[in-house]
Amino acid sequence: MTTTTPSDVRPDPPHSPDAGDGSLAEFGYPQELHRSLGRYASFAAGFSFISVLTTVFQFFAFGYAFGGPVFFWAWPAVLAGQLLVAACFAELAARYPISGAIYQWSTRLSTPSFGWFAGWIMVIGQIVVVAAAALALQTVLPAIWPGFQLIGTDPAPTSADGAANAALLGVVLLALTTLVNLLDNRVMSVVNRIGVTAEIIGAVLIVVLLLTHSERTPGITFHTTGAAQSGLFGALLVGSFTAAYVMIGFDSAGEMSEETHRPRRTAPRTILTALGAAGLLGG
Repeated sequence: MTTTTPSDVRPDPPHSPDAGDGSLAEFGYPQELHRSLGRYASFAAGFSFISVLTTVFQFFAFGYAFGGPVFFWAWPAVLAGQLLVAACFAELAARYPISGAIYQWSTRLSTPSFGWFAGWIMVIGQIVVVAAAALALQTVLPAIWPGFQLIGTDPAPTSADGAANAALLGVVLLALTTLVNLLDNRVMSVVNRIGVTAEIIGAVLIVVLLLTHSERTPGITFHTTGAAQSGLFGALLVGSFTAAYVMIGFDSAGEMSEETHRPRRTAPRTILTALGAAGLLGG
């Protein structure tokens, strides 16, 4: 017969004031993660994943090349559709405020097999998106300061030097972000909130500068120049990929609901707020 020493006993998680609002007991396991994220931190999780400034600047030329100025109208169309998706996610986040989000939701709404499938698709999508964002540093950092070109001299991402340097910068970024996530969710939250606040301030300043220094009226968005080759409808469809690529990731607030105060109220609201803010600033 063996005995269990106190050091082998897994301590009970601290009592959470949210026990009646997002308690995990009804899902079959006790609360273990610390609920340290407030409303702004939850909003920042969704907004930072959307990263409206980064993606708009990366893909504006793509939409403009196919549709011309009129491609702007693909933005509100995609935003309206994504708001419907976000409303569904908000409802699910309120009903199932637990980590895993899409995996957990799919499992409980359908079957464990379907949840397994949805979970793996989500993991693959996250890997592709995060890797793409990391590699995109090559298009930005060497242009800001040549010192970021650590390998070779040609910063073009399509060159051998540029591709190798992009991989190096990407690995460094992934290592830093992994370290931040391993330290503590409060450290991650602080870093995320600072970054999101800076992005919002920057986006607002850019909007103000564009409005005060514009050379054309908003009527330019009705011009179809550039859309002739594929036709207006085809150009708008292609241009909509820009908006569709930007306005994703708002479900991150739901994925972190197990670490959020009052998740049944906070997560649904921040999912919608993050998408709404990104849609407004991006537009």
